[in-house]
Amino acid sequence: MLEVAKNKEVKPLLVALHGRPFSSFPLHPSLLKRLEELGFTKTTIIQDLFLPQALKGHDVIVKARRGSGKALAYLITIFDRFWREPPSTTEALVLVTSEARAQELASLAQHLSQGFPFSVTPFAAEEKIPEEQLKALEKGSALLITTPHWLNRIFKWRLLRPETLKIIVLDEFDQLVAQSRSFVENLLKKLPPPGKRQGLVFMEELNYETLEMAYQFLKDPDEIYVELGRQDFSAVNLALFHVSAEEKFMLLLGVLEKYAWPKTIVFVNNKVEAQSLCDELKKLGARAVFLKPDLGPEYRLRFLKQFAGKEADILVATDAGCRFIQQKGVSLVINYDLPETAEDFRQRALKVKDGGEIISFCDEEGAFYLEFIEKELGFKLPVKWPEPEEEWFLSPVAVKEKLAAKGPSRTPAKRPKATKKVAPRGLKFSSTKKRPLRKP
Repeated sequence: MLEVAKNKEVKPLLVALHGRPFSSFPLHPSLLKRLEELGFTKTTIIQDLFLPQALKGHDVIVKARRGSGKALAYLITIFDRFWREPPSTTEALVLVTSEARAQELASLAQHLSQGFPFSVTPFAAEEKIPEEQLKALEKGSALLITTPHWLNRIFKWRLLRPETLKIIVLDEFDQLVAQSRSFVENLLKKLPPPGKRQGLVFMEELNYETLEMAYQFLKDPDEIYVELGRQDFSAVNLALFHVSAEEKFMLLLGVLEKYAWPKTIVFVNNKVEAQSLCDELKKLGARAVFLKPDLGPEYRLRFLKQFAGKEADILVATDAGCRFIQQKGVSLVINYDLPETAEDFRQRALKVKDGGEIISFCDEEGAFYLEFIEKELGFKLPVKWPEPEEEWFLSPVAVKEKLAAKGPSRTPAKRPKATKKVAPRGLKFSSTKKRPLRKP
């Protein structure tokens, strides 16, 4: 029997790029029939990843652009629930960025629900609300599609009781927040709290402030971030160092010193080794944090914000945590371990800005992956030789003295502390001692 290597990080299963037939999902027969009538036979990649979680009633955060099939994904979720639990009043709300977007989505929803025993109402206009929209809402339209401005009016006019809502969709939430953060934040407080309804949040671009709002709005959300890895490498500088596993750490210190310790993301294949590397850097006085992918979203976000701010200069991460990094403008990415696939290389490469540099270390194990990565990329990684060696391979003792000489501004980033004695949200308990597993 083959023995699985200990501490080997398990990555999520990949899904076929063009998805699966809608018939492979547990959809209500009437909804499935309507999809077939309209020619919707297979899911997009976003729909394929989203539907299994949403149909279970989970809260979900999705990073997806227009054209990815996200609107159809959440409309299917809403209508499947309506078929199984017929609504008696307004039970689903879709909040959008503009009146035009509301009309566009309402048209799609009405077309999809044609012949269904429930109604869809857009409630949005540039000036005065049309009378037919007002009457439809007064009758208790099952699905309401509106903007923050008009939802605020609806609450003032008492046309909707928030406690009746069972599904709330925030479409293009990043743009909603950009329009007026405080207004949207206050408006969301009027809606049922997390756990009392299902929340589905969609964003085109992620930023940590918007994610923080989303986490407050949702309960233990599943997160789906699908990005095509970097295809064009002409705007970044690439370098490959052949180095033994024993000398990698000294070479890492030399590279960081050569580049004057800039904001740097260091990728490691194994999470245990990543934690160890981060600990070693902190012992030397470097301001490093480890993005542990299995932390709860709120704690993970704290580490990301430390790196985005002034508390940390080095972010150590694995491929499982790569998708959560939305830091803009990082000038240096170091592949401390060469990734196992070209797609992982492309995903890591998304995190460096144009004009930045990607430095890869190829040790004895990495040599097995290098040929396949270069074949898939379609080019050879330019090799760089660390000469003279005394400038590139630095001893930890020497680095510790140099960092100490730079003063207290280089003190390691502080670990976030829980304010309660119970395990914070997102942390898991040890199965043996029943104590919270602490952060790195």
